[in-house]
Amino acid sequence: MLGAVAGVGAARSIDPGLWFRPAVLASGGPLIVLWWQVVARPRHRWWALCAALLVTMVVYLLLSRLILVGLPFPWDGVVSFAVAGWLGAFAYVAVTRRSTAPLGRGAPAERSEVAPGEGYEARFGFTRRDLLLVPTSAVFLAVGVSMLRDEPVPAVAAVALGGAFLILRLISALSRRVALRVDAAGVTLALTPPWPSSRTAVVPWSDIEAVVLFTQHVGVASIPYVGLQRRPGLPPLPGSARSRFLRRMNHAVVPHVPPDVLADSRQATSWRLHRPRLKAAVRHFAPSVKIVDLD
Repeated sequence: MLGAVAGVGAARSIDPGLWFRPAVLASGGPLIVLWWQVVARPRHRWWALCAALLVTMVVYLLLSRLILVGLPFPWDGVVSFAVAGWLGAFAYVAVTRRSTAPLGRGAPAERSEVAPGEGYEARFGFTRRDLLLVPTSAVFLAVGVSMLRDEPVPAVAAVALGGAFLILRLISALSRRVALRVDAAGVTLALTPPWPSSRTAVVPWSDIEAVVLFTQHVGVASIPYVGLQRRPGLPPLPGSARSRFLRRMNHAVVPHVPPDVLADSRQATSWRLHRPRLKAAVRHFAPSVKIVDLD
């Protein structure tokens, strides 16, 4: 892989030896090793690996020659290589259609039942969506830095947009806080960091009438939600939308969901929701609580 990338770099340079410098290829070695161990090795799909390599090469060539060419050496090659590697990994995950846990050792297949004394828990971390969004934000950041001297206004906007997303995703993923938990005590719902843990709501089963699952469609993207239908008259949960303006705006986006349920719901954007295990946990710990799927 390193040889192929170096070959592409040599094709765009009058001095092929320039692209074999350790400063350029050193950053690619750990990236490829990590990508192979995390994404490729547990799947054993050689045809998908070839597709991912093709995507990596094409993206590297386009970025290094058309978009990031203004960056100083060796950052044009390093950033292009890193972003192309991320997108190659995304292509591999997409065509094999089997999830992996980043920085894991081949996570076992998730069960759709709950063992005695065990609950369902999901934590904040990296998701498949980040394989596309993280490198895109990195490109925005790199392009903004390269344009600061000539075009300061769009450069600052690009740096702010790309940098803010990267910082927020890093804070969220590294926190490893509980996003959703279903156990004997009830249902725990948390807000995405950097919201503090004081906004986490622990709702006992005695307050819950139904667990509601629904999806918000935004263009071609879809965002799954977990909401709670609680007994009437209870105060709002910590972190829930309380103002009438926010409630009306949310209801306009998802009109088929009752406003009270929508206010006490959380979106699964920085963590992965496994519906079979969630439903099994609810049936195990609270058989009288209904499970409503609005999709």
